[in-house]
Amino acid sequence: MGRKLVKYFNLLHIALVYVAEALLVVMVAVIFVNVVMRYVFNSGIVWSSEIALLTAVWFSFIAMALGVKLRLHIHINLLSESHIPAALDRLLWKIRDVVVVAVGVSMFWWGSILVKFTMRSILPATGMPAGVLYIVVPVAAVIIVYDGLTHLFDIETDDSVVDDVLNGTLTFRSVLSGHLPSRGDGTNNQEQGGHHA
Repeated sequence: MGRKLVKYFNLLHIALVYVAEALLVVMVAVIFVNVVMRYVFNSGIVWSSEIALLTAVWFSFIAMALGVKLRLHIHINLLSESHIPAALDRLLWKIRDVVVVAVGVSMFWWGSILVKFTMRSILPATGMPAGVLYIVVPVAAVIIVYDGLTHLFDIETDDSVVDDVLNGTLTFRSVLSGHLPSRGDGTNNQEQGGHHA
């Protein structure tokens, strides 16, 4: 994959982390305020349930997509990695990556159909099209397919850049401008081979 594509997806990964953080804050704040208003002031926020649902759905799918990049999803090892040949271990990881890509493609296909279908419905409290709730599904699917393919084909994705921005040692602006520090060996921070996710 081209370096520009990798750069754009790294920026997207960083942005999605910030979006997920904001969604979590909004969800907790809306639920907290609504509970206080309901039990203290005997009233409530009419649209709170829909906004809480929207933020929960969006947060869940964004987190799921980002989990693919870092291989954070739960998996079960039926065979101990120390008791199988390295080639077989690698093959099993490649099969896993193929399954991840297939799930991402399926999510994109059916998610797009779901969004198109539900855009004709309106959420009663907020008046928003119901499809807004599900737009995140094809968006997350694109991230899942991209990360699945980078794992499958061992593509260098400059994960250290994403890590540096998120831990504050590199600015988002420097990534946008392309002024990045030298990485030395240019290795990828992704685990390869005997992953423990």
